[in-house]
Amino acid sequence: MAAVTQEAQIEQFLREGAGATGRAAADLVERAVSAPGLFAFGELLDLDGVQRLAADPSLAGHLALLKLFAHGTLPEYRAAVAAGEPLPALTPAQELKLKKLTVATLAEGAATLAYDRLMPALELPTVRALEDLLINECMATGLVRGKLDQKARRFEVAGSFGRDPRPGQLAEVIAALEDWRDGARAAATELRRVAEAARSDAEARATRRAEVEAEVEAAARKIKQAAIDGTQKQQTGGGIGGQQSAEDDEAAMDLDDEAARGKGIGSKRRR
Repeated sequence: MAAVTQEAQIEQFLREGAGATGRAAADLVERAVSAPGLFAFGELLDLDGVQRLAADPSLAGHLALLKLFAHGTLPEYRAAVAAGEPLPALTPAQELKLKKLTVATLAEGAATLAYDRLMPALELPTVRALEDLLINECMATGLVRGKLDQKARRFEVAGSFGRDPRPGQLAEVIAALEDWRDGARAAATELRRVAEAARSDAEARATRRAEVEAEVEAAARKIKQAAIDGTQKQQTGGGIGGQQSAEDDEAAMDLDDEAARGKGIGSKRRR
């Protein structure tokens, strides 16, 4: 809901500022930086009437103030005032919002934020005041995500609201995105190479397995055939031997018969 509310506020301010110039544009800036749920101001900075505030010395400070709320911090505001820039004084609501935006900026790209760093930047005198700000004003509104480590006196950052880019920062963002894109492409190419190598290896393994199975099957057939041939040879050899024995026995019987007949004839002659 917070994002929708902010979007609605931006649209409303853009409609009001479309033709605003001079004091009306400065008043628009004052109301925008005071609006509780509005944390993005880049589109308001692009309004012609707001940009022309730079040409009016009495109103130029409002343009500088809007730029600080777009991408600056509370320490930067204090430094600009100390340097003599004609910035409007902050109301309590504006100061609180700039503190919250400062936390969001410090959290960008950080893993942790030490209390000893946050307290002076936010002009908070106690740890209790800092933790109340982080919990009730920053995490509750979605400007930052994370958790407090009270023992280590630090805020562990899980994420932060993306603020409007500073002048020239957009080119850095684009360069970073291009680097990420190139890295992603290189990673994708490497993944495809690894996948192709794995596929080729799997195909080679499958082919070799099929070859081994074929060799095993062929060897099994040879062994089986050799066993069959050996059995047949044994059976065939036994038949020939039996036939020869029968023939030998028959020949012996014939000889015995002849001998017997010879003896009979001799006996008749003796009688």
